[in-house]
Amino acid sequence: MIIEIFVTFLLFLFSDNSQYKQIGDTNFYLLPNEIGQESFLYHNGGKEGVFYPIYHKGFVHDVYWNKQYIIIKCNKNNEENWYIIRNIEVYDYSKFNIHHYLKDSDYKRALDSLLIDELRMEHTNGTIPWSLHL
Repeated sequence: MIIEIFVTFLLFLFSDNSQYKQIGDTNFYLLPNEIGQESFLYHNGGKEGVFYPIYHKGFVHDVYWNKQYIIIKCNKNNEENWYIIRNIEVYDYSKFNIHHYLKDSDYKRALDSLLIDELRMEHTNGTIPWSLHL
């Protein structure tokens, strides 16, 4: 009996049970890399347990969201990357209308043209608890 419990524990310990952090009540999730940084943005396609990657450069350090948009701020080799993504429920990569910015001035101009105010969006930098999904 003890051996069975031990084997079950080992299987659970070494199984692939990645923790996804859901971004608010959206269909977007972050998956940490091997050292725990929120590195990869995914969309669940409207189906639980199915995750599709949203390609971006660098580690995600800030996330903003509302009913219309998801904004991620990433850092790669000390370079900032900003992404504005349409917040849609069903996975369709072409409809995400992803915009990538390499300069802060271009990013701010895009916010103005889309009438987006970061201060009116939900925000996390990873220091608040998010709902975890295994």
